[in-house]
Amino acid sequence: MGYQPYQGDPDELMALGKKLFNDTSLSSNGLACATCHNDGAGYKATFAEAYPHSVAMAREIFGLDSVHLDEMVQVCMVQPMATDPLAWSSKELAALTAYMGEVQRGR
Repeated sequence: MGYQPYQGDPDELMALGKKLFNDTSLSSNGLACATCHNDGAGYKATFAEAYPHSVAMAREIFGLDSVHLDEMVQVCMVQPMATDPLAWSSKELAALTAYMGEVQRGR
Protein backbone atom coordinates (compact mmCIF):
# COMPACT_ATOMS: atom_id res chain seq x y z
CA MET A 1 0.00 0.00 0.00
CA GLY A 2 1.38 3.39 -0.93
CA TYR A 3 4.33 1.88 -2.80
CA GLN A 4 6.29 4.49 -4.71
CA PRO A 5 9.15 3.03 -6.77
CA TYR A 6 12.37 4.97 -7.02
CA GLN A 7 12.34 7.40 -9.93
CA GLY A 8 15.63 8.22 -11.57
CA ASP A 9 17.43 8.77 -14.83
CA PRO A 10 16.42 5.87 -17.11
CA ASP A 11 19.89 5.50 -18.64
CA GLU A 12 21.52 5.46 -15.21
CA LEU A 13 19.01 2.88 -13.96
CA MET A 14 19.65 0.66 -16.99
CA ALA A 15 23.42 0.79 -16.49
CA LEU A 16 23.10 0.04 -12.77
CA GLY A 17 20.59 -2.73 -13.45
CA LYS A 18 22.96 -4.44 -15.87
CA LYS A 19 25.76 -4.20 -13.31
CA LEU A 20 23.56 -5.55 -10.50
CA PHE A 21 22.33 -8.40 -12.74
CA ASN A 22 25.89 -9.74 -12.63
CA ASP A 23 26.65 -8.86 -8.99
CA THR A 24 27.11 -11.90 -6.73
CA SER A 25 27.32 -9.69 -3.64
CA LEU A 26 23.55 -9.18 -3.77
CA SER A 27 23.02 -12.76 -2.61
CA SER A 28 24.04 -14.69 0.47
CA ASN A 29 25.04 -17.75 -1.54
CA GLY A 30 27.28 -16.40 -4.30
CA LEU A 31 24.59 -16.29 -6.97
CA ALA A 32 23.82 -13.38 -9.27
CA CYS A 33 20.77 -12.96 -11.47
CA ALA A 34 23.06 -13.92 -14.35
CA THR A 35 23.80 -17.26 -12.69
CA CYS A 36 20.38 -18.53 -13.75
CA HIS A 37 19.68 -16.13 -16.61
CA ASN A 38 22.97 -15.75 -18.46
CA ASP A 39 22.56 -15.24 -22.21
CA GLY A 40 18.77 -15.51 -22.02
CA ALA A 41 18.70 -18.86 -20.21
CA GLY A 42 16.40 -19.80 -17.36
CA TYR A 43 13.29 -17.93 -18.45
CA LYS A 44 9.97 -19.72 -18.83
CA ALA A 45 7.70 -18.94 -21.77
CA THR A 46 5.58 -16.72 -19.49
CA PHE A 47 8.50 -14.25 -19.24
CA ALA A 48 7.47 -12.87 -22.63
CA GLU A 49 3.98 -12.03 -21.30
CA ALA A 50 3.18 -8.53 -20.06
CA TYR A 51 3.36 -8.16 -16.28
CA PRO A 52 1.54 -8.77 -14.06
CA HIS A 53 1.18 -12.45 -14.84
CA SER A 54 1.47 -15.83 -13.18
CA VAL A 55 5.01 -17.14 -12.60
CA ALA A 56 5.48 -20.73 -11.47
CA MET A 57 8.21 -19.97 -8.89
CA ALA A 58 6.20 -17.15 -7.29
CA ARG A 59 3.06 -19.28 -7.24
CA GLU A 60 4.62 -22.53 -6.03
CA ILE A 61 6.95 -21.11 -3.37
CA PHE A 62 5.15 -17.95 -2.22
CA GLY A 63 1.52 -18.63 -3.19
CA LEU A 64 1.30 -15.53 -5.40
CA ASP A 65 -1.21 -15.94 -8.21
CA SER A 66 0.37 -13.20 -10.29
CA VAL A 67 3.29 -10.80 -9.91
CA HIS A 68 4.53 -7.51 -11.27
CA LEU A 69 8.10 -7.41 -12.58
CA ASP A 70 9.46 -5.68 -9.48
CA GLU A 71 7.79 -8.35 -7.32
CA MET A 72 9.44 -11.04 -9.43
CA VAL A 73 12.83 -9.42 -8.83
CA GLN A 74 12.07 -9.61 -5.09
CA VAL A 75 11.02 -13.27 -5.37
CA CYS A 76 14.36 -14.04 -7.00
CA MET A 77 16.22 -12.15 -4.27
CA VAL A 78 14.60 -14.30 -1.59
CA GLN A 79 14.64 -17.54 -3.60
CA PRO A 80 17.07 -18.64 -5.13
CA MET A 81 19.50 -15.88 -4.10
CA ALA A 82 18.75 -16.58 -0.41
CA THR A 83 18.86 -12.99 0.77
CA ASP A 84 16.57 -10.26 1.99
CA PRO A 85 14.45 -8.46 -0.57
CA LEU A 86 15.66 -5.07 -1.72
CA ALA A 87 14.04 -2.00 -0.19
CA TRP A 88 10.89 -1.28 -2.20
CA SER A 89 11.85 2.35 -2.73
CA SER A 90 15.49 1.57 -3.53
CA LYS A 91 17.43 2.61 -6.58
CA GLU A 92 18.67 -0.99 -6.82
CA LEU A 93 15.17 -2.46 -7.16
CA ALA A 94 14.23 0.20 -9.71
CA ALA A 95 17.44 -0.50 -11.65
CA LEU A 96 16.99 -4.27 -11.74
CA THR A 97 13.34 -3.86 -12.70
CA ALA A 98 14.23 -1.44 -15.51
CA TYR A 99 16.97 -3.72 -16.80
CA MET A 100 14.78 -6.82 -16.64
CA GLY A 101 12.04 -4.96 -18.49
CA GLU A 102 14.51 -4.26 -21.27
CA VAL A 103 15.64 -7.91 -21.31
CA GLN A 104 12.00 -8.97 -21.51
CA ARG A 105 11.30 -6.64 -24.44
CA GLY A 106 14.27 -8.15 -26.27
CA ARG A 107 12.92 -11.68 -26.04
